[in-house]
Amino acid sequence: MMHALNSEKAEDESASAKTSLHSTAVTTALALTLSSRFGRLPVVVVAALVTLVLSLLTLYILHCVHASADMYSSPSIMILSQTAAGKYVIDDFREAYAWLRHNTAPNAKVASWWDYGYQTSAMAERTVIVDNNTWNTSHIATVGTAMSSPEAKAWAMFRALDVEYVFVVFGGLIGYSGDDINKFLWMVRIGGGVYPEIKEADYLANGQEYRVDQMGAKALLNSLVYRMSYLDFAEASEMWTGKRGFDRVRQVTIGKMDFKMTYFEEAFTSHHWMMRIFRVRDKPLKNLKNPAVATAKGGRAKPKK
Repeated sequence: MMHALNSEKAEDESASAKTSLHSTAVTTALALTLSSRFGRLPVVVVAALVTLVLSLLTLYILHCVHASADMYSSPSIMILSQTAAGKYVIDDFREAYAWLRHNTAPNAKVASWWDYGYQTSAMAERTVIVDNNTWNTSHIATVGTAMSSPEAKAWAMFRALDVEYVFVVFGGLIGYSGDDINKFLWMVRIGGGVYPEIKEADYLANGQEYRVDQMGAKALLNSLVYRMSYLDFAEASEMWTGKRGFDRVRQVTIGKMDFKMTYFEEAFTSHHWMMRIFRVRDKPLKNLKNPAVATAKGGRAKPKK
């Protein structure tokens, strides 16, 4: 064992020495080439300049790798917002994951877009259909297709997967731009890669423009993501902003406001409406005059005066 370790160490030292010699050789060769070409600069000066440039490039690459790793492996749970009154913490993600952990069965399956899979597993301690390990594209396409589909079709797909809860991230009330409405076309594109009946052009106004107002495409306004995001939104936005149905992210009045859901029921909406959790009904609701809504007490924020 000791002999093997010593041999491995010797090989590492040898490889390191070779790398160092190769780097020195490259630098010297570049210096000689530049010196011979320009003629006026000494080889030592050119070598120093080449070394400086290579060092800066190396540091830049290391910085980019570190910044990317930090950004993509550590998504923010709590969002810090700056207001006229000072800093304000938006804690909707943790609030919703805590609700799932304390109010659903331990073996409950939860569906959402794949971005939130690891967070749901870790913080809500619930089984997810898709997560940030995106190698299983067929599962992601299935969820994307369900999210892009009308309520009845989405219900059938999630029931087939034994999903009990579905949630969406929505920023139209508080002004959070990283929500599922802004990610929606990726759901359509990935879903359409496996399910050919899902076509991006169907979700664009005149086949060209993505919009959620009254000019929005019918397929978009009837999709599960749209309905889960904007259910009862018209009244809430009027209380918060004084404008009925006004989406603060898209800066438009939404196209479809007064509707109810028959295959899914609202189970929880976080304080700022950023997390909206729905239970998959066992059977579709038939009586739309008094639809059962199981919103957690105190879940929704009171309008600001």
